[in-house]
Amino acid sequence: MDAEERWRVLRLHVEDQVPLAALARDTGISARTLQRWHRRYLDDGIAGLNLQPRVDAGTRRTAAETVLFIEHLALTRPRPSLATLHRLTVAETTQR
Repeated sequence: MDAEERWRVLRLHVEDQVPLAALARDTGISARTLQRWHRRYLDDGIAGLNLQPRVDAGTRRTAAETVLFIEHLALTRPRPSLATLHRLTVAETTQR
């Protein structure tokens, strides 16, 4: 959904005074999302309704050594269950 489509929805609240709760019910967009759009509209106008790229896009928050450990476990045969992967990973990271 681009900024114009968002504005078409939000305009009903801004110009026609339709409550955000009613807009959420009618459009299927969550009330929290509509509140966020409204705040961004008040701060930056229609330009604020454009999608903003994530600041942390493409970066991992998990340490590289932990990722390697998980990949090694996941590629073993027979493949362990997710519960086993989780249990072993927690044990390994706690030990470090």
